[in-house]
Amino acid sequence: MSKVVPLSEAVERYVPEGVGLVTVGGMHLHNNPMALVREIVRQNRKIKRLLTSPCGALNAELLIAAGIIDEIATSYVGFEHIGLAPCFRRSVESGTLKVLECDEAYITHGLYAGAGGLPFMALPKGIEFTDIPNVNKEYYSFTTDPFTGNRVAVGAPLKPDVALLHAYQADKNGNAVIAGAQFVDRYMALASKTVLLQVERIVSTEEISKHPQGTTIPGFLVHAVIEAPGGCYPTASHGAYEFDEKHIVEYMNMAKDDDGARNYIKQFITGFTEEQYLQKAAGRIAELRYGDGVLAASLSERKG
Repeated sequence: MSKVVPLSEAVERYVPEGVGLVTVGGMHLHNNPMALVREIVRQNRKIKRLLTSPCGALNAELLIAAGIIDEIATSYVGFEHIGLAPCFRRSVESGTLKVLECDEAYITHGLYAGAGGLPFMALPKGIEFTDIPNVNKEYYSFTTDPFTGNRVAVGAPLKPDVALLHAYQADKNGNAVIAGAQFVDRYMALASKTVLLQVERIVSTEEISKHPQGTTIPGFLVHAVIEAPGGCYPTASHGAYEFDEKHIVEYMNMAKDDDGARNYIKQFITGFTEEQYLQKAAGRIAELRYGDGVLAASLSERKG
């Protein structure tokens, strides 16, 4: 049975109002599932808590700018060398957004624990020398290593209600290939109750079967497949196009205050359907495209 669903229907069906914990894939300005993020903004779906990968970017920033989320679990939200995310920074400084501060290792290990059904995960040494376990006791604790008797830091499992993810291609059943870096997206899928997957293109199951080792996310984890060519824009989609630095800078300039951020959302998101938005951006996306080399390299590296 096909899992292909229109974007608006996928959000309406699988992202309930006030959903508890949503995790958003991609890292920095790469493989952000922006089509799903924009549609959540259009439908004004409230989210209690957002979990980013170790480094959040526009995938978190726009939800903050839209006033959709109450809390965020993250180690960073920004745009690499371009600068920190302005709405995230203002919201944290003003206290309007609750932040559960996490280190990068915990986000990864917490998702491992959630994916594996574990009660907790031991964390790498070093976190005990920071204040993070003291300011985020919901996710961090300490226990005794049963083998050595030493004190060890542990992290709670992360089990998102909904995962928003991007892949380069998938078949209609949700068997997906993430070209290039996988980040922690696979573990987000394994740990989450519901997985929404946007893809650059839908291909046949026969095409997916040619490279079984390249199937990053198996279809049985996926609830909806959304065909969204250009759907990561203005962030990069590995295997398809680079991120648009000019557009990110334009956003940074507009979002210097809350009114400017709201104007950006109206000008680029709520004023358009996703199809209209991507038609408007099509010329720029075409300039940023670079072919299928990353996909071919990824499949080659995953052999065996």
